[in-house]
Amino acid sequence: MTAAPTRTPGAPSRARTATGVFRSWPGLAGIGAGLVLAALAAGAVGGTGLALAGLGVAALGAGVAALRAGRVVLPRTTLAVVVVLLLAAAAAASSGLLPALGIPGGPLLAACAFLVVPATAAALRLRAPLRVPGERSPRQGTIDRWPALVGMLAGAVLTAALATPALAATAAGELAVPHGQLHSEHAGH
Repeated sequence: MTAAPTRTPGAPSRARTATGVFRSWPGLAGIGAGLVLAALAAGAVGGTGLALAGLGVAALGAGVAALRAGRVVLPRTTLAVVVVLLLAAAAAASSGLLPALGIPGGPLLAACAFLVVPATAAALRLRAPLRVPGERSPRQGTIDRWPALVGMLAGAVLTAALATPALAATAAGELAVPHGQLHSEHAGH
């Protein structure tokens, strides 16, 4: 019979460290999705552009709220909206409507990949066991700074790595001035 491992008071548990590492990812993914959706809106046709712009602004707001709160805000709403968006994107892609709507498939896929992160976090939050009133929540208290910082840095790098090529492949990205070139011929005078 082995004894249960003992924890020193104040030492973080593995679950708490993992929570600290991934805590910022739903917010960062929401911001990434918002940026890509807003860029897709610039090239989309008609009402699709307005819908994508609204969804982009909503995703940016939800991402900022998640970063501020340290968790997905309104998990049921987040999960429902993301599931509907993923189904709509899959239906549009499978029916061949994307070119007619002015939506490139690659950036849409990147936006969908971003949206899976907050949806997963929302589902996990909804599946968490109910707490007894007055019982201390495992999320209360301070989060260890180093795991949270490492997690935020890793999440930011992954967000940039996925968002940059997705943004470049949108109509807005194609119209952007290429790096290293000036806006006009007389810029240096």
